Amino acid sequence: MKSRVVIIDDEVKLLKALKKALELEDFEVFDFSEPGAGFEFICRNDVNLVISDIRMNGMSGIELLGKIKQRKPDLSCILMTAFSSVDTAITAVKLGASDYLLKPFELADFKNAVYKVLKNRVRATPVAGEKELIGNSEMMRQVHKIVDSISDTSSTVLIYGESGTGKELIARSIHHSSRRKDKPFIAVNCSAIPEQLFESEMFGHKKGSFTNAYADKYGLFKEAEGGTLFLDEIGDLPISCQAKLLRVLQDGIFKPVGSTQQLKSDVRIIAATNKTLRKEVAAANFREDLLYRINVVEIELPPLRQRREDIRELAVFFIKFYAARHDRQISGGSEDFFETLRTYDWPGNIRQLENCIERAVIMKRSGELRAADLNLPDDNDLDSIVQFDGGQPLAETINRIEENIILQALETADWNYSRAASVLGLTRQSLHYKLKKYGINKDG
Repeated sequence: MKSRVVIIDDEVKLLKALKKALELEDFEVFDFSEPGAGFEFICRNDVNLVISDIRMNGMSGIELLGKIKQRKPDLSCILMTAFSSVDTAITAVKLGASDYLLKPFELADFKNAVYKVLKNRVRATPVAGEKELIGNSEMMRQVHKIVDSISDTSSTVLIYGESGTGKELIARSIHHSSRRKDKPFIAVNCSAIPEQLFESEMFGHKKGSFTNAYADKYGLFKEAEGGTLFLDEIGDLPISCQAKLLRVLQDGIFKPVGSTQQLKSDVRIIAATNKTLRKEVAAANFREDLLYRINVVEIELPPLRQRREDIRELAVFFIKFYAARHDRQISGGSEDFFETLRTYDWPGNIRQLENCIERAVIMKRSGELRAADLNLPDDNDLDSIVQFDGGQPLAETINRIEENIILQALETADWNYSRAASVLGLTRQSLHYKLKKYGINKDG
């Protein structure tokens, strides 16, 4: 079967030349000069590789990469640009780009990059669910026991856990172990959907149903048909959107915006949050009936600092995974490397650990990783980040802690939002939501 490649670039002449070059190599190529149209195609079709320019009208290649990785995290991507810097390259690779090409380039170099990425994809892609099953601590054994018991059902699942603890990975593990494994797994960050676009994003819309609705669009429920829809950060969903979601979960039907036809929904719902939803219900921020609907089975993921015995096993996996993905000759880690990982508190949990190791692998290139290769904040003491004064509600104190941790991450990342979000175990959209919440900006 031919490998299917999507090329996105608003420089039409180059776009056509690259398409022709790959077609001569017997690839099936789909070209788009508009990144939004390319992204829609990627979401709806099976694709092996995406090649995109970085500077484009309407959506940058970095932004496009982030959106692709949210929907299809294992999809390989190559970014191209005529405007190069080390920071841009590192940001692209950290966000999941498999390679990075500087324009102008020779067609031979372009084709070599394509073959290399596709070869590494076969070698580096883990067995479905492999990441999710790492961890033999007592806490994680209990989690795996629950996952095993519900995988062959279609019950709704609610996963609790701090940011970066692996909620989406557990959701994927449930999906890959279920009867729905051959159907789509669609992940959506609820806090990133504008309230006014919720129905369009979730249920789709018809052409002309509102301004800028230039074509029919499938919603996430349609894209996930027969499979699993993962609703991350459901605790951040506005009350008005909660009511619309509840109707679909209760009745099993939905209607695209501008349509008179009701469609049946065959989707398993797995939701996740870092909030205590029962407290949100008490504060009138979350619907009690929706909580009952999504909380059929509850899974609570422990933070990484509470299962330090799993850190070495996770680290070994990430070293092997990213050494293969980025074509690095890394032999492993030294004892001081693993001890540093074990004693660090990991406020960003597994996501931060993964990001830290990926960066070390990228920068080291070959040999054994050592403690000096880690780029960890100097301050590993939460007490030095914020002091508890007493007399404050718990929520206020937690918000103050979160605000200070976000500020520290931004300073560490030189106010690069993508890098800060990655360290914190957040999506870029979630980080912007929290920046707005706390009124944080670079100018103070």
